[in-house]
Order: sequence, then structure tokens, then C-alpha cells
Amino acid sequence: MTKKRFLFTAGERLRGLRELMGLSRPAFAEIVGIKPKRLENIENGWQKMHDEDFEKVCSVFEEFSRWIAYEGPLDRQALELKVADSAQKAAVYLVKCNPELLKSSGISLAEWSSRHQAVLDELGKSEGSTD
Repeated sequence: MTKKRFLFTAGERLRGLRELMGLSRPAFAEIVGIKPKRLENIENGWQKMHDEDFEKVCSVFEEFSRWIAYEGPLDRQALELKVADSAQKAAVYLVKCNPELLKSSGISLAEWSSRHQAVLDELGKSEGSTD
């Protein structure tokens, strides 16, 4: 009898976050401070995430800490964003809060902002400001 698995592994969630951010494995590894080969092994299920790995990833992607750690809900700040409703909105929100994520992507903040202006405007309205 095969045991059904309903939850994603931490490695699968880690890969999902990396892909959501549109980052290559080496770029993501550099941002969070994990060696690329270790990241590959975690994503493919060949190694388990250690506490140190969780700390590194969760310190950069705080909004996804509980989700990465145990598939809990996304943490929201005081602003009433519905980031779980849209992967694009979540990714734009993360880059807006962490522009250093663009360093390894080869795209400038100005270019990125112009590509995502509509979502940034929507986020600005949700925050009660006009960024």
C-alpha cells in the first residue's frame, strides 16, 4: 500500500519560492547564502533542510517563513494585502520590500518597476499611499 502525501516537502516549497521569484538556482543560493549544490540537493529531496538553512531562507523571505518551515499561512504585515490571491502580486510585493533580490537578475530596479507598474500602483492603494 502506498502512503498518500498531501503536503509538500520543505525542498518542494523552497523550489516553488525560488521559481515564484523567477530566480535561477545560483542566484537564489547567493541571495539566501546557501551553496548552489546544497540548494539543488534540498530541492530534489536528496538532502533535508537543516535549521541553519531555514534561518537563512526565512531571514530573507520573512513573509514566507511559516509556509517554508511547515506549510503554514503566509504572514501579512499590517497592510491588508491579499498576496495569497496572486503569485504575481506576491512576487512584486517581495521585490518591492527587498529590492536587493534584483542584484543577480540582470534587471535594474527602474526597468523592473516599469514592467510591474500596475501591480505596484495597486499595492500602493492597499497601503494607503501613492508610491
